[in-house]
Amino acid sequence: MELLLQDTLVGLIVAGCAFFSAWRLMSPTLRLRTLNFMAPLMTKLGLGAGAVRLRAKITGQLAAGCSACSHNKIAVRGRPRTR
Repeated sequence: MELLLQDTLVGLIVAGCAFFSAWRLMSPTLRLRTLNFMAPLMTKLGLGAGAVRLRAKITGQLAAGCSACSHNKIAVRGRPRTR
């Protein structure tokens, strides 16, 4: 009985880690599509507020672009030139 419980627990941990890794490696667009697909189930399970927060975070990532550009233009170009 203990061995069955241990195997089940290890399987749940591995499945959770695989889901988390796949989520982190997805593009924000694919994350949003996945979230839209899972939203009805999350609402039925009482996780609707979490889905709303996650959607807001993903939408913010989409609006920001790839975030490769620095918002501090002086730090990127160096000191401002004086004439």
